[in-house]
Amino acid sequence: MKPESQDNYQHHAGQDADFVRLSFILACEYETVYIIQSANGNYVKYRPDRESHTLLECGSGEDFYESLGAFCVACTEQEDRDEIMYLLGSKHLAEAMEQARPFTISTRFLVGGEPLYYNIKVFPCASQEMIVLGVRNADTQMRRELRAMAERQIYQSIVDALSNRYEVIYYVDTVTGAYSEYSSSEKYARLEVGKTGTDFFGDTQRNLKLDIEPEDYPMMQEAMKRENLLGSIRRHGSATLSYRLLLDNSPQYVTLYATHPPHDQTHLIIAVANVDADVRREQEYREALGSAIRLANQDALTGVKNKHAYTQREQALDLLISSKNPPEFAVVVCDVNGLKKVNDTKGHVAGDAYICHASKMLCAIFAHSPVYRIGGDEFVMILEGSDYQNRESLMQTLHQTVRENRAHEHVTVASGISVFEPADDVCVQDVFERADREMYAQKRKSGCHAETEHT
Repeated sequence: MKPESQDNYQHHAGQDADFVRLSFILACEYETVYIIQSANGNYVKYRPDRESHTLLECGSGEDFYESLGAFCVACTEQEDRDEIMYLLGSKHLAEAMEQARPFTISTRFLVGGEPLYYNIKVFPCASQEMIVLGVRNADTQMRRELRAMAERQIYQSIVDALSNRYEVIYYVDTVTGAYSEYSSSEKYARLEVGKTGTDFFGDTQRNLKLDIEPEDYPMMQEAMKRENLLGSIRRHGSATLSYRLLLDNSPQYVTLYATHPPHDQTHLIIAVANVDADVRREQEYREALGSAIRLANQDALTGVKNKHAYTQREQALDLLISSKNPPEFAVVVCDVNGLKKVNDTKGHVAGDAYICHASKMLCAIFAHSPVYRIGGDEFVMILEGSDYQNRESLMQTLHQTVRENRAHEHVTVASGISVFEPADDVCVQDVFERADREMYAQKRKSGCHAETEHT
């Protein structure tokens, strides 16, 4: 069995020239050829000699099956040994002879200590008197096939993964417009795009009117025009579009990804993924996160921003101040007058209502600025933009409202305002303290200082 040649070769005698040439031609596919006598297991081993164009005898034996066993122990990979012993055993070869059925075996022989792939072809003769075995080295071919098989398995795994990710994939010829559709979801079978077609961009434009959420239609109509889609891919290497597709009579979020195959600018691969569950989950998360942030920054009693929110805004402004790029802003500090008297005479429920009235008054006047409740009866406004530009008229409105409320025994506040001075102020606290001092001066002037519950 061993494909190694021996030193002493003899020309096979008793054959006419035509038979020798024919035998040589047929045997050239193999490194060695065995002829086994079915009656007694005697065998002769030949190899084709390409210089003399004939077969050279390179070995013989009285019992092929005994030689096979010894050879398998010495020169066959252990994993392949039992299979070779069975397939080339006398019983199996006898069955092959009866059915005149040739077969091929792939196995590994140890050559120089290294396992190499070999093919063994078995040819039962019609007369059932002998069996012919051809042995050839198939290592290069087999390893190439194994690599190709491994690559196909990798590609198939990629395709399977993509088919799970993408609901439908199109392969489009950008020159002719011909396309093929590959869909992994029955839901998309209802879309009026066939399995194949001759005008992808025309069919797409027609189907957009039926299958796209109306709000998304103008964007998709432009984006899916041939020149626009190819232009986007040419500029960026790929194109991604997110839109809503009408499926099961309801809009569902999908994402379309389009690109050229590697080294092929005349075709497009366009894949559509249903991302509805992901998008809606993200929306829910953002809403929940937004609610949590609002609750964390909202005063439970009045609904305006709380001290935590003020601290965050103060820190953000301090960063801008330290970066030498601060905005124009002013700080207004207000303290509710008479809260202690209300709490003492009418109770804390009435006191809470009194604070809420003060909060509503401030929100109405400073409609474009955040209002913060930073203590029991203390409010702060940070004026920017139009409120900063109109700060003098807003403070006049506040003072006028306080005078009217005092006349009708409604809620009043003491207030102070200070403008950020880049040359003097290093942080928001500097501005706040000036406004706070002005507020206290006004409170003392109005005679309400003794009532404050400033915290």
